[in-house]
Amino acid sequence: MCGMLVATELLVNDVLEKVMNRTNGIDYSFQLSINKQQKGKPDKYKSLQISLYWPQKGEFSRMSYVETLAPKNLIDVKFWEHRFKDASPSKRWMTMPITGKLKDVTDKKPNKNEFNFSELEITPEIISNHDNKIIAQESLNGRDVIILESVSKKRVRKKLWIDASEFFILKAEFYTKSGRKSKTIDMGDLSVKKEMTFPQSIHVEDLRKNIIYDVKIENINLSPTFNVNDFNPIGNHIESN
Repeated sequence: MCGMLVATELLVNDVLEKVMNRTNGIDYSFQLSINKQQKGKPDKYKSLQISLYWPQKGEFSRMSYVETLAPKNLIDVKFWEHRFKDASPSKRWMTMPITGKLKDVTDKKPNKNEFNFSELEITPEIISNHDNKIIAQESLNGRDVIILESVSKKRVRKKLWIDASEFFILKAEFYTKSGRKSKTIDMGDLSVKKEMTFPQSIHVEDLRKNIIYDVKIENINLSPTFNVNDFNPIGNHIESN
């Protein structure tokens, strides 16, 4: 219960900041496999290699590079994101399928019909502008957790089950403005890498769209050897979104 005792002394935004900053400054890579099931439609499978690099010098706080490994028709699709130390808006690019042209997708919103890690990301905007509160502390899958509720200015609500010792999200529930549960996300198959715990499976149920995602996280590497040039977009011409 040590984690519980520590949590009682933390303010809600302290907890959120610990989640947000948990992997700050740690270069790492992993392979993400996503199986999408939707009633009446064929299953879809996607595999990605994801790398994150935290430069010690320069203007960038974090650089991300995503390569598509499967399916074959998307294997040339790559994605880059640059985040800035001065808190300027992030920049994003991707190569388009078939043509391979580089496109600026900074202003493009994530596809709501696909799995996206951004739903589990804690941002300064959430900490500063959402109504956040700790509503309970209990045990989940044998781990002490802090249950936190976050409500946006548009009255969209989510509940987070946060590990009380290591401050990572174990479970999330999302609700519509009317209070109906719309999506659940559950983490499983926990693995310890260099004294840090990571989930190796994620189960997502989109209750409104009847979509299920089963996500596998494999080959987690906390000591990768990167070619830093890979983290810069390539191409002679960048198309605007």
